[in-house]
Amino acid sequence: MAAVLKKRALAEYNKSYQDGPSSKKLHLAKKPLIGSSAAAFVGLLEKCKSSDEALQLLLRISDCLQFQESDVEEAIKKLSEHFQSEEESAVRVKILWLFCDIGLECPGANLNHLVDETIHLIKNETSHKVIAQGLGTLLKLGCKLSDDKTLMQRLVAVAKENLKDTSHQVKCRCLQLISELYPISPEPDRTPDMITEANVIVKLLSDYSNAEDARVRSEAFQSLLTLHGRGLTLSADIYEQVCPALSDDYEIVREVALKLIWLLGNKYPENTVTLQDGETTMRLVDDAFIRICSAVNDLCMQVRALACTLLGTTRAVSDRFLLQTLDKQLMSNMKKKKTAHERGAELVRSGAWASGRRWADDAPGQLLEQSTVQLLPGGAAGAFVHGLEDEFMEVRTAAVEAVCELSMQNPIFATTSLDFLVDMFNDEIEDVRLRAIDSLNKISHHIVLREDQLETILSALEDYSMDVREGLHRMLGSCTVASKTCLEMCVDKILENLKRYPQDKRSTFRCVQRMGSNHATLVLPLTTRLLGVHPFFDMPEPDVEDPSYMCVLILVLNAAQHCTTMLPLFEEHTVKHYTYLRDTMPHLVPLLPIGENQFSRKQKSESAMDDSAVRRFFENVLQHIDNVTLSTNVRLKMLQSAEEQLNKLSEMEPLVTGAANFTAMFARCVLALHTALNNPAGPPAHALQNLSTDCLRLQHQFSGVTEQENACVWQLALRVSAARLIAAVESAAITTGAGAGAVALSMAAALTHHAELLDRLLVSAGMEPDPFTIAVFQQLSCGEPKPGSLARALHPLLLAAPLPQIPTPNLKIRMCTATIIEPASDNDTVLRFCAGLITGVSFEAEVLRVREPGALRVRVAYPDRRVHALLPPRDHLRPLDHQNTNDDGTENVRLLTKVLISHGVWTEPCGVDISVCLAVEEGGGREAQLVELCRPVRVTVAPKPIKRGI
Repeated sequence: MAAVLKKRALAEYNKSYQDGPSSKKLHLAKKPLIGSSAAAFVGLLEKCKSSDEALQLLLRISDCLQFQESDVEEAIKKLSEHFQSEEESAVRVKILWLFCDIGLECPGANLNHLVDETIHLIKNETSHKVIAQGLGTLLKLGCKLSDDKTLMQRLVAVAKENLKDTSHQVKCRCLQLISELYPISPEPDRTPDMITEANVIVKLLSDYSNAEDARVRSEAFQSLLTLHGRGLTLSADIYEQVCPALSDDYEIVREVALKLIWLLGNKYPENTVTLQDGETTMRLVDDAFIRICSAVNDLCMQVRALACTLLGTTRAVSDRFLLQTLDKQLMSNMKKKKTAHERGAELVRSGAWASGRRWADDAPGQLLEQSTVQLLPGGAAGAFVHGLEDEFMEVRTAAVEAVCELSMQNPIFATTSLDFLVDMFNDEIEDVRLRAIDSLNKISHHIVLREDQLETILSALEDYSMDVREGLHRMLGSCTVASKTCLEMCVDKILENLKRYPQDKRSTFRCVQRMGSNHATLVLPLTTRLLGVHPFFDMPEPDVEDPSYMCVLILVLNAAQHCTTMLPLFEEHTVKHYTYLRDTMPHLVPLLPIGENQFSRKQKSESAMDDSAVRRFFENVLQHIDNVTLSTNVRLKMLQSAEEQLNKLSEMEPLVTGAANFTAMFARCVLALHTALNNPAGPPAHALQNLSTDCLRLQHQFSGVTEQENACVWQLALRVSAARLIAAVESAAITTGAGAGAVALSMAAALTHHAELLDRLLVSAGMEPDPFTIAVFQQLSCGEPKPGSLARALHPLLLAAPLPQIPTPNLKIRMCTATIIEPASDNDTVLRFCAGLITGVSFEAEVLRVREPGALRVRVAYPDRRVHALLPPRDHLRPLDHQNTNDDGTENVRLLTKVLISHGVWTEPCGVDISVCLAVEEGGGREAQLVELCRPVRVTVAPKPIKRGI
């Protein structure tokens, strides 16, 4: 493995650092074996005695499909000859299939020749399957040649000729080919002839919507949708032709017709259509909306779900039809009203007798048209009511999302639909409940919750699902309640629920924080009750560590930010508790002018650091470190001082923590590397291991790093890799055995791999390598040095190399961090379980600014130095509800899982360390290394022996 990597690196470095003209690049192609060559199999087709043998041979060609460019044309010729002499239709289908695969995958294939050959072969074909496969081949090859409009016209003509076929499969392929390959010019470039021709094509496709086979009808409507998606504007005249398809016997036709109705309704909303009575007119979008509403009562579940989805995306619908979807009773004004004079004139024209009986009023029922009789109320009446009460989860979910989409656009509809969404909180399916909660959260700016609605909402807080409870917390935090009584109900229920589910503490804190900010005027009359303030007596001081009291404090303090009238109501201990919470949870408690912080806003504005001040501080700290005229000892002392100052800056200013930690860690690596190299006994193994870990942290734990800064880090890591190689070779010289030599070979392979990646990174960043990096490239390009000779050559170069350059501070750098919430660090509970079995520890952590959540691992370290890296399931990584993504592309995730612990018998309880890490691939064939993102939490475990007998 190492030798292969060295050969690759040798070729790369010879190309990069050769004086004079660059050598000719070699194109290495993997030559297929003779036994597996597709060209050889094609040559055996002539010797096949039966169709079965030919089919098996064609299958082997399809599996291999490796042709030399010079053999492609000959192979197509032989396949075509065999096609004309073959009697079995399955073999001919496979040959046309191969034509498509050869054209798409084999280099050097002439697509135009393949198209011509396919058209020629299917011209006199009689098998429907073969013709359908030929049209499919033409379709896929034509998509590759879509720029040739002449060829596209020719393929469309071929499809028109085959539309007369009696097979539904052939007709569907023809319609599909026409819709996808018909050349469509940009709208400004269209001539009258082009428009006329396009109308003819649309007329041709729409005519096949009346075909006998349902599959052809469905494909005809789908072809019209495809043409529209490619930029061809459909006329509103086909609306009347599509409407009867909504009552088709086959759901595939009704489904596609619904999409076309929705498309035309949104495309031409203000067009008018005439109803069946011949007098009443209606806007096209309203009529389309009513027809889609009727599909909510369809027999097919997929059609009902699609209808609900389309209802949510229909715009510009009149309010009277929109509101009718939430009421099962038919509206009285759905039809045009007539005056008494008009009704009397109608009676006279109809020839009514003086007795009041109308002419032919007693006609038999058989003369009534079937379309005029409806057993169930149709149209928009109660469409969403039916959708929300559907027996299938898919339909109810689509209905909830549709109501949410329409409510976001229409405040009146949002207020009317509020009761229906609240009722969905009691749905039997958790996913439907979650969708209803999220929908209410999205339309929260349109609605005000009443007491009766809050009773249903708050009852859902007792749900066993943590996702439902946290979704309700988000929804309650963003909604507005109607009165003080409503707010009091919310607070009491939240505090009661917190005692039942103490694990929801953090989500509850964020909920009451937003509730206090949104309802400052309603919190004011409840302040004395919530804080237990009495006008005459001194009440006992509450425990500031009590979660219920912390919720009340967070609620009141966030309300006081917008209503300073309640500040004089705070007692002395409340002000002290505010100071404590402000220090421990600054993201939940706002800055208030009380106690020692009466002038805090002014002080904050004066002491706030802007970017220019931070940049000047960085420049002052690092201004003389890169001064070559200074001695190495002086620069090392300055580096040590800079590291200390940057560590203090990261603690003082959270906004520049990432940049300060990045520069401080880089400086610490430079100091540690210099100390390890100048050790008389050689570089210590533990120091090199720590250096390697710090380099991995610099490479993978920080985001927002530029290519130039990343190149500096990789050059530092190259020095560390060289030092580890030197230490491994020295250890192998002292210790005799195969293990030490294998470690040295592994270190040499890692150095070669690292140098190869660094070379590409430097080229990408446009940077010149430092002297030591150039020396390493030269040593690796001289041949295939052994680990010993390479280490001996690099040792003096590494000692004589100047200190690495400290990259210029970049204030956009952010650091990936993790915070373990559960188990708590001060937990003294001993977990006892039978030795050899498994116990689960509830684990919760918040990871901020992680680039690849899939690289997160839970590290479990036992007292006997055994370490396990557990990969959490993907569904255990959830986005943080308050901040999911960042501006630099990183993610904030919440890790909620069970850590499985198992061990043998212990004589006494011991601690097991659990932490969150990143699994980092070093390359060079080595295992992934773990980079810790936080300090480990210790869990005390006591495996006890299994008791035998009863």
